[in-house]
Amino acid sequence: MNEVGAEPGVSPSVDGVARELLESWPGRFRFPDVLAALVREPARDFTGGDGTTLARAVLTCVGGRPPRAVCEELLERGEFDAVEYTLSDCPDLSDHEKSSLIRKLEAARIAAGEAVRQRMTKLEQRAEAAGLGFVPPDDDVMTALARSRTSAAGAALDTASAELDARMAPLVQDLEGRLDQQATTARSSDHTVQRVRALLRAGELVAARALLNREPIGAPIPESVPPLPRWNEEWSAQQILGYHLDPAKPRPPEFAAWEAADHQGITLLTAYDQLSKDPSAGAAEAFADALSRFLGAPSGVAMAQKVENSPFHLAFFDGLFRDEALSQLHPTGRIDLYVGGPDTTVVPELADGQAPHVAVSPGLEPPAYTDRRTTAVLSLRDLLQLVVLPDDRGAAVLRILARQWPVTALAGDDASALAGVLGSEPAIAWRTLRWITHLSLGGGLTTVQAMENCTGMDPALLRVMLEYAENRAEAARDELWDVATGGWQGDEALVRAMREELVARCDEPSMEAAWWAALSVCDLVDGHVSREDVGDQAEACSGHRSAREDVLASLDALVARELLVSATDGTKDLTLPLNGVVRTLRPGAEQQLTVLLERLAYERGELRAAPADADEAPTAPLWTPWHRNRFAIVPAYGHYADAETRGADSGELAALAASAESELDAQDAAALAGVGSWAGTEVALLLRTLEKQCEDQYPEIRLDVRCPPSLRVDVPEAVLRAVLYEVLDNAAEALAAEGGMIQVSAKSVSPEVVVEVRDSGPGLPATAQGGRRIFLPGWTTRGEGRGGGLHRARRFLAAFATPSVETEVVVFPSEHPTLQGAALRLVLPEQIP
Repeated sequence: MNEVGAEPGVSPSVDGVARELLESWPGRFRFPDVLAALVREPARDFTGGDGTTLARAVLTCVGGRPPRAVCEELLERGEFDAVEYTLSDCPDLSDHEKSSLIRKLEAARIAAGEAVRQRMTKLEQRAEAAGLGFVPPDDDVMTALARSRTSAAGAALDTASAELDARMAPLVQDLEGRLDQQATTARSSDHTVQRVRALLRAGELVAARALLNREPIGAPIPESVPPLPRWNEEWSAQQILGYHLDPAKPRPPEFAAWEAADHQGITLLTAYDQLSKDPSAGAAEAFADALSRFLGAPSGVAMAQKVENSPFHLAFFDGLFRDEALSQLHPTGRIDLYVGGPDTTVVPELADGQAPHVAVSPGLEPPAYTDRRTTAVLSLRDLLQLVVLPDDRGAAVLRILARQWPVTALAGDDASALAGVLGSEPAIAWRTLRWITHLSLGGGLTTVQAMENCTGMDPALLRVMLEYAENRAEAARDELWDVATGGWQGDEALVRAMREELVARCDEPSMEAAWWAALSVCDLVDGHVSREDVGDQAEACSGHRSAREDVLASLDALVARELLVSATDGTKDLTLPLNGVVRTLRPGAEQQLTVLLERLAYERGELRAAPADADEAPTAPLWTPWHRNRFAIVPAYGHYADAETRGADSGELAALAASAESELDAQDAAALAGVGSWAGTEVALLLRTLEKQCEDQYPEIRLDVRCPPSLRVDVPEAVLRAVLYEVLDNAAEALAAEGGMIQVSAKSVSPEVVVEVRDSGPGLPATAQGGRRIFLPGWTTRGEGRGGGLHRARRFLAAFATPSVETEVVVFPSEHPTLQGAALRLVLPEQIP
């Protein structure tokens, strides 16, 4: 019922006396507009006759509608408080009618709340897609408004949406102008232009800008893949599956957003449900075929075979890399699929070297830990989120799987494999790197641009950067290497890893010296350098007779390694390929060259100490990067490094090395813990450094390091470095003769961090008496003067015990099937932010 003289559909305003009259009128429950106004308008002082006129006009009306019909209309209009008011006060509703309406009211409120949450999610996604910061309305406030009256919640969201539209409008206008300019000269079809315009209409401004800046119109990009719908943790995946498979089953209102896009999705869910009832090869083949069809590949080709001594059947599926943008990542496109029965709760046990694959079983869930492995789990929740997508299914599935696989699953096992994946065409290489970074690391344009700037798209450097990012992506709050956080230049561990990769390409020290010489004198704009300048620089930095000849003789070898490029103008000049990390290393190039040439001169006998006499300085071998970790905690370590940097002679270095040995034996562990303060140590970064150094020192040994990113311990970096060196070097020397594997695993058992070191060696000798004696001072099987390392490690750690953590190094029995050698466990205090 409308106010006299008011427009139809406009709710009346209720004031003063009018409210009193209406609230006491038994017939009010027959007029939906009156009820809506009564629960909406607060009582105010009566100041005019309009409200009374309305009240009298209503009271003179005859008829109205039954209260139940009024409630039904109010529910449809979203006036939930008015319905609740009627249910609490209306005497004309029977108990049965009230019970039915109460259920409908609660269902409608739930549906309204879900609709509001979905709208808020879309607003956040729109802002993110446009590259704009956005603070959405408070979730609790919006939910309360939706439960009261949907129009109020809708009005608030409309206001937020209008504000976002206003901020996006100038950006859209600018991009549309640029698109018009490109579209007039592009050779692409109208369809590709329309796709970019569709991105603009959808608010995907970041994606549209990427296409216009770096990629051809119409080229598929990661941002064009729709995100998976947000999962509500209060839902049960099995219940949602039941709604899909039983159309006659009553469905909650929020299920409307989770309907499958087509029959392929229903077929896939049906095949998955069958796995919980039928552990046969036929059920496994049916699921593999359904997955292939869902991804757009032909069906009927899958074959499942029982895996011996395993609950799994091995099948395969196609279509994951069917899209042109993804085909570079896996040329065959076929992926192994391990399908388990209803009681399977662990992933299959597989041999090393197994290609990345997928495991599916009703009892399997993706691992909660961050370590990546070649087995990726596709869960029921994943499938329920996937079946709502009508397009880009391969990329959406791969986004789930690739973040469980190591990055090598998409990037290849080595630099040459990555080069093959990227291809020789720069535009294709850029787009492929975009997909690898997005799918495996969750990175966007900022991360890829940092990689390009740092590496110049060099495959070997890119691979180092990708593997480094793999261990940091989970812990990163924002894009990796964002300029606001210092960029890649501020990541010292990354720069060090890149430097080691460049230097590792030099087969011998003279080649490395030639590279540093070329870097120190090349043109920083184009990298041009003459052979004469390189020779002059080597002679100036050394002064020894062979330095110039050795460096010049190594230049051709650098060209063969592609560290230098020969000129194409017929001269003998060279070009050093420049990229971000090479430019970063330039300031220290001359110093590196000087130290390296001095070392070469000493090793070749051109630089000798004074003849031996009674006052001769003590001699000691020069430290390798690995063995210097042993002295990380003593002052002589820094003195040795300074002397080496300035090119000190061998006699001075030998004296400093001998001094370091003495300081190490006399080091007071308590003094280490009591002096100064420290910021703790990031375990993963330190282990990666030690892994590289140890494998360089012992080429026949491989380390398997497993450590969550950003795991920190409350122990100074120098102390932990020295302790881990002693433990790892003991294992490495035991394996040095025949080679083998050392596994280092770290995990948080708050407030402790437990680091376990196992090796494939012969184990502790019988004289160790179960491991008790190896921690005694001077106990050794490694020769004269080599004992005491583990005793020292235990002593140093004991100084960093806390009231809640007893730091320790102990021997423990290894349960590993192949690493049956020595096994040591370190217990460290965790640093909790």
